[in-house]
Amino acid sequence: MPELLLLLGIGIVVAFVVGAPLRGAALPAAPDGEPEAAALRHRIALDALRDVEADHRAGSLDRQAYVAERETAEERAAATLVEVETARQRHTAEAGDSVDRADSDEHQVEAAQPAGRRPSVGQLGAGIGVALAALLLVGYLLPAPISLANPSVQNRALAEAMAREAQRQAAITRALKVLSADPRNAAALSQLADAYLAGNSPADQQRGALALIALIGLHPNDAAAYRRLITAYANNGDWTDASAATDSLAKIDPGSTDVPFFRGLIALRGTGDRQAAIRQFDAFLKVAPDDPRATMIRTLRSEALATAAPSPSVSP
Repeated sequence: MPELLLLLGIGIVVAFVVGAPLRGAALPAAPDGEPEAAALRHRIALDALRDVEADHRAGSLDRQAYVAERETAEERAAATLVEVETARQRHTAEAGDSVDRADSDEHQVEAAQPAGRRPSVGQLGAGIGVALAALLLVGYLLPAPISLANPSVQNRALAEAMAREAQRQAAITRALKVLSADPRNAAALSQLADAYLAGNSPADQQRGALALIALIGLHPNDAAAYRRLITAYANNGDWTDASAATDSLAKIDPGSTDVPFFRGLIALRGTGDRQAAIRQFDAFLKVAPDDPRATMIRTLRSEALATAAPSPSVSP
């Protein structure tokens, strides 16, 4: 009777969930601000890297000085990126340890109480959980159609998603371990970016973008890294940075079909310039009519054409 075992398991979980918050355990201490400080150091390192590039474009650095300063700034940016993620993981682990210690202290206090003492609030909470489990059991024994004894369906999608997330976090940990020893390891930076970009949250996309920026700092002509960076910005709705990164891609690979592809997408979804989007989509279809993305581009072009403002008429 797997359903009955499931109900008993639910009862145990309910007893814990209801009882644990009522036991009056002290809250863990407030974070010490280490993740925020690491993030600030990383932002400063990125600003320094941008300043080096700006000075080089302005002509205030000769080639030798530019290469030396850029290498130093890149190493600092990569190192501070590792600091950010290490601090974040350490902070999360310490917060969990604080809760575990508070739980252990409470159990010791409870064990020292006299035998005749009345039940604690936590024990009452556990009793409530057991009572709820009993009600679930009664519901299981009731006749159809009000019975709870319906066939259960395993949520395989949820289990698979949890497994993928565990693998993603393991990949992040491995990449950070490599980078802590060698901040200029391009392969580890690329793997870290992939692991972050596989996440669904805006924070994951931002961290993936930072890893790609560090990778591009090591390999300024890496067109594939630029494509991944633009995609990360677009997925996060950061159209301004996506446009800037596309301009950089156009400089190192002007013939890439990704340039009109991204510019059309940015014009359509970002700036809302439908006419510009149509021009970029037409440029893409002209040079790459058989590209696997051509069908999508034609659909986006039709969307842009349907919503484009009509051109003003010219009176004779």
